[in-house]
Amino acid sequence: MGISISSVGRVEPLEALERVRRVEYRLQDGQKNSEIHSFSEHLHASVAPSDELIAANVEVKAHERAHMAALGAYAAGPINYQYITLPDGSKYAVGGSIKVDLTPVPGDPEATIRKARAIINAAGAVSSPSPADMRVAAQAYQMEMQAQRELEASREKDEGEADGSARSLKGGVLV
Repeated sequence: MGISISSVGRVEPLEALERVRRVEYRLQDGQKNSEIHSFSEHLHASVAPSDELIAANVEVKAHERAHMAALGAYAAGPINYQYITLPDGSKYAVGGSIKVDLTPVPGDPEATIRKARAIINAAGAVSSPSPADMRVAAQAYQMEMQAQRELEASREKDEGEADGSARSLKGGVLV
């Protein structure tokens, strides 16, 4: 989704960055600092948040808060927002992320399964999961499947040991 900033027309963020790069390049070629001052004055005078930028800010923050609420203790840090800062200093979130603890619980496949399921639920806690959300869900699913295999192997081992001790008891009984 392209975020626009209202101006004397509309300035897309990439267009604004390109303008800044052109000014910086010209300065490297020896042009006067007044050109940057003039460009900066133009931005300060003409840039205001668009309705789209304001809506994106609200949507991004709600999206990340939904993830954080569902993640609980499995969040490996706070929400990190990516902002567009307008010349007046106002900030608008245009992206966000939360680090997620995707490590298995050592020695406890059942806890790892619970953790993986909570992470999968957190990834899907939003109305439209991002590709990054889907990647995290896929990683958590892989972690869950690995823990399932470990749990099954442990149960089979326990059953095998129980069968073996029952046989040894039968073998040690005098009839």
